[in-house]
Amino acid sequence: MPEIEDRAPQAPLRDVFQLMGAILFVIGMILIGWRAAFFSGVWPA
Repeated sequence: MPEIEDRAPQAPLRDVFQLMGAILFVIGMILIGWRAAFFSGVWPA
């Protein structure tokens, strides 16, 4: 009986870096938006 491989196929490094870049971009935009709202007085302290 052959062994069943349950490992997910490895994604190319380009896709991994692209995904990481997108995540960092979204986090950065959220932080910039939160800081802007905080300093403008819209976001309550």
